[in-house]
This record gives sequence, structure tokens and C-alpha cells, in this order.
Amino acid sequence: MRSDEVGVLAQSIDEMTNELQRRAFRAETFSTDLAHEIRNPLASLKGASELLEKTDEIKLREKLMKIIIFDIERIDRLITDYTQMLKDEASLSKEKMSKVNLVKIINNVVEDFQFNPEIQKKHVAIKYLKALNGKNEFNILGIENRLEQVIANLLDNSVSLAPSNSTIEIEIINNSNSYLMVVRDEGPGFKEKQTDVIFKRFYSNRPKTFGQHSGLGLNIVKNIVELHKGSIKALNRSNHKGAQIEIILPKIS
Repeated sequence: MRSDEVGVLAQSIDEMTNELQRRAFRAETFSTDLAHEIRNPLASLKGASELLEKTDEIKLREKLMKIIIFDIERIDRLITDYTQMLKDEASLSKEKMSKVNLVKIINNVVEDFQFNPEIQKKHVAIKYLKALNGKNEFNILGIENRLEQVIANLLDNSVSLAPSNSTIEIEIINNSNSYLMVVRDEGPGFKEKQTDVIFKRFYSNRPKTFGQHSGLGLNIVKNIVELHKGSIKALNRSNHKGAQIEIILPKIS
């Protein structure tokens, strides 16, 4: 590769071409996945509609109407969340990172969640455990509103699966070069042997109470964490019923 202006221009064109190809591939993959996900509720919607037309039984008609409404809401959620995900992908590449306080971000999200109707209905407590090392600032290089989105998504999932009168814990552990953020709940945990599959796009093999989610939330969380040069994993709690999500984010001084 030439080192003069022509060489720099050629390299820039190559990088732009590669990025366009990557984006085109992602868009094609997303569209294929979305089409696949919509087929199931569409098939159910079609079957329920055809049966509704043929029956006069009141109870059956009521049941079929509930199925139809559920399928319509499912399709609407898929399209809405999918559209938002594409917007997020486009904006993430333009947003600049800055020094942010992870403790402050968690506090803000936890405070907002105290007014969540589902939490109040179930009497679920959110307990925040901060590492006791005399340090009030846990600084990382990041995008504040995206990190809020990560924590809110994880809490939203935990709340939707949490039994009544249970506790959700958030803990920060200060390691030498990173911070470990852990979210624990007392729900059913993961049935999957390979828990990493829950971060796949549209994955929603969860209890029925999880049906109000499109299956995109945890994939978005994973993408945002990786954008911050971090990692995320899911596991079942070893000495307690429930699930545990662990996020590692690199620290800055």
C-alpha cells in the first residue's frame, strides 16, 4: 500500500467499502430474522381468524379473539423493537464516549424503577450493593444513556420474571482493571444449558410471562456492552434460585 495521499485515500475507500458491506450484511440478516419471527404469529393469526369465521360458540370466539389480539401485539412489538434497534445501530456509531460514573447511572435507573407499576404490584424490592472500598466514583469510558438502557433492560427482564415479594440485586465489584456489575433475581432461572443463546436476536424461549418481550432486548444489551469494550454472560445462581447476569466493563482513572 502506498504511503502518500493516494495511498491514504485508497485505504479510506477500502475501509468505507468494507463497512458498507458489513452494514448491508447485517441489514440482510436482520430482515431475514424478522421475517422468520413474524411467520409464527401470522400463521397463528390466520388459523384463529379462519376458525373464528366458522364458529358461533361464544367461549371459543372469546378465546380466538384473545389469540388474535395477542398475535397482533406480538407482531407490533417485533416491528417496533426491530425499527428501534436499527435506529440505535445507526446512532451508536455517531455517539461519542466520555468519562461517566457507573454508580450514578445505576442509582438513576434504580430510582426510576421504584415507580414501576409491576414492581409495586408484585412488591419486588431492588437492592443495590456497592463495593465497599471507600470509593464513590466508578468511572468508565462510555455513553451514559446507552448504559442506562443496559441496566433498565436487565431490570425489566428480572421484574417480568420475578415472583411476588422477591428481591432483585445489583452489585458492583471493583477489580484491578475493570468493574464487574452483577444483576441477580429470584425468578425461575435459565433452562438452557448454553445460556449464551439468550443474547441471540429474537431469542425468547422463556416462561409465558416473558411473552410481552420481542426477544431483542438482551441482544441490544450485548451489543451495547461490547461497544463499551466489555463482556456479558448469563448463568444460574449457584446457591439460590434465580438468574444472574454479569457484565465486565474496563475502568478508567
